[in-house]
Amino acid sequence: MSDVIGHNEPLVKIACNSCDHYNFEDFEHFSCAAFNDIPKEILSGKNMHTKPLPNQGNDIVYKPIKK
Repeated sequence: MSDVIGHNEPLVKIACNSCDHYNFEDFEHFSCAAFNDIPKEILSGKNMHTKPLPNQGNDIVYKPIKK
């Protein structure tokens, strides 16, 4: 059963699903205002994207969704 979720990788917290810049309408890519394709280091939870990445091309970073 654990193979269904992340191929036996632990679940991690990622910034994207609570970020105001995330594109929830794009069902083909993981994209946002900062990236057409969000880098794996952010999607994996290794980087919470609180600072722009080198060569990012813009200064957009994680911004929590206001409720």
